[in-house]
Amino acid sequence: MMIDTAFDLSEFTDDEQLQILNRVNEEKAEILKQRELAKWRHTAHLNNVALLRIAADYLDWLYINGRGSTFSTFVDEFGYDSKLASAVFNQVVKLYDQMNTMVFPSDALLGDVDYAKPSYAMETDDD
Repeated sequence: MMIDTAFDLSEFTDDEQLQILNRVNEEKAEILKQRELAKWRHTAHLNNVALLRIAADYLDWLYINGRGSTFSTFVDEFGYDSKLASAVFNQVVKLYDQMNTMVFPSDALLGDVDYAKPSYAMETDDD
């Protein structure tokens, strides 16, 4: 019994050929599993970064507009109109609650990061 493959297994017995092909199939399944896991991790990372950006934009918007945070404010005024709005808002609230437990001396963190600061973070003569 010769099994048809893309490579020559004729020097092996039928049993050895079957073992080799089973091993190849196991390896292929493992490779596909690892690819799927990598894809999932990549998507999860992109979603996490998107959530952080949405949260930062929303918190900036709240500050600039002097608004309190509610779901209707998030959707109707901030404009996050998506089927994921409720889930995203709940995660933003969790992030905000967690951030409120962090304590940094004065402006240590703000001064330590090199990124484009929002306009309201810049010092003015009115301060």
